[in-house]
Amino acid sequence: MKFKKSLAKVVAAVSLAFAGFVAVNTVNTQNNTVQAASKTSQRNKVVSLAKKQVGKPYVYGATGPNAFDCSGLTSYVYSHAIGKYISRTTYSQVYQGKTVKVSTVSLKKGDLLFWGSKSSPYHVGIYVGGGQYVHAATPSQGVRKQYLSSYFWPSAAKRVI
Repeated sequence: MKFKKSLAKVVAAVSLAFAGFVAVNTVNTQNNTVQAASKTSQRNKVVSLAKKQVGKPYVYGATGPNAFDCSGLTSYVYSHAIGKYISRTTYSQVYQGKTVKVSTVSLKKGDLLFWGSKSSPYHVGIYVGGGQYVHAATPSQGVRKQYLSSYFWPSAAKRVI
């Protein structure tokens, strides 16, 4: 009889431990799903605000809302779309976030694209999906949405969301 009671206690303990493990894993899976949805929402907000800046003038040193230089555009969009601070210059933005491969397969909406050397780029834009990006191009062109091209391919990409 003692053996049956002991066995029952062991089975009950194992069952409770297993139920707790399943509950923790379920919560973790739900949290990961919520975090992924939140990141997607943030990326979409960044892209939406970036696209709204198209047509505005390029002015060196300008940080918006009526004119931008390239890094002024990216810092403005991140700050106003999702409240995320990224530094002000192209040279410092390239050191933020996670490095991602520069390919239309690897890029996600909201990724920062850099041109020039990987350690000291001269230009930055925001990937908006579909092989396109938004950037403050030049004083004569202003803020534009363009397709990535082999002629003007980014040298680096960073994911800050």
